[in-house]
Amino acid sequence: MRAVVQHGTGGPEVLKVEERPEPVRGEGEVLIRVEAISVPFYETQLRSGMLPGGEPAVFGHEAAGVVVEADDEQLVGRRAVSMSYVGGAYAEFVAASQYTLVPEQMSAENAVAAAVPAAVAVALVRTAEIVDGETVLVEAASGSIGGYLTRLAKDAGARVVATAGRGKAAADVVLDHNDPDWRAKAPDGINVVFESIGGPRAAELVPKLAPRGRILAYGLLSGEFPVITVADLISRGLTLIGFGGPDAYGKDVAAARGEALGLVADGTLTPVIDRTYALEDAAEAHARVESREGVGKVLLVP
Repeated sequence: MRAVVQHGTGGPEVLKVEERPEPVRGEGEVLIRVEAISVPFYETQLRSGMLPGGEPAVFGHEAAGVVVEADDEQLVGRRAVSMSYVGGAYAEFVAASQYTLVPEQMSAENAVAAAVPAAVAVALVRTAEIVDGETVLVEAASGSIGGYLTRLAKDAGARVVATAGRGKAAADVVLDHNDPDWRAKAPDGINVVFESIGGPRAAELVPKLAPRGRILAYGLLSGEFPVITVADLISRGLTLIGFGGPDAYGKDVAAARGEALGLVADGTLTPVIDRTYALEDAAEAHARVESREGVGKVLLVP
C-alpha cells in the first residue's frame, strides 16, 4: 500500500510517500480502507520536532473509511473514523482499536473533519459547565476546534468573544488574532476562556476574567504551555483546568465522538473543509496548515 513516512524532524519535506506492507489487524481491531485523512495542526508540530512524538513507521493519527475486516462481520462494509496515538493514518489502510462508526449517509470527509475536533469541543464545553448568559472567550475560533466551540457555546446561551485571523468567526465579538494587543482589547467580565495558544502572554487575560472564572487550557499553538501561576488565580477565585493527555482524549473525547458525529448528522454542527490534497501531496498539505491562511480542515485523500 502507499503510505506517508516521516524521515527525521523538520519541514514538510521530511514526509515521503513509500510502499509499505498493509497492516495486519489484531484482536479487537478493525481494518479500514482509508477514504479521507485529517491533517491537524498538532501533527505539524510533531513533524517539526516542536512536540515530542518520535518517528512512526507511517505518519498520521486521524482517518475515516470503510471497514474491510473485523471480528464482528456485521461491521464489515460500515464506515468508521479512527484515532490512533501511534500513527498509521496517512495510508491506504489502517488497523484501529479506537474507532467510531459513522452515521449512515455521512461522507468520510465530513466524518474525519469533525470526529476529533468536534468531539474535543463537546468535551470542553461539558467540562466548562457554561451557564446561560455567561461570556465565553474562544481563542483561534477560525480553527477547527475553535469553530465548533463557538457554535456550542452559543447554543449553551453564552455571549461569545472570539479571536480569528481577519475576523473569520461567527461570534458576538471578534478580535483580530493577528493583533499583538488583542488581549488588552478583550472585554472585562469573561467567565470562561478556552485557551489554545499558550505562552507567557496567556496571563494577560487573567484581569479580564470575572470572579470565579474558568480557564480551560487545551492547546499549544505557540508551542509553549500557558504561563499562569497560582498567584494569578487565587486572589480572584479563578480555576485553571488542563485538558489534554490520554485521560482527556482517551476517555472524555472518545466518549463524546459519537455525540459529535450525531450533531453533524442532524445539522447542528457543519464541518468546514479548507482544502483536500492527494496522499502524495502530504508535504503541501502540511505547509497549508502551517500557513494558517485557510478556514477549516485540511484533508488528504489516498
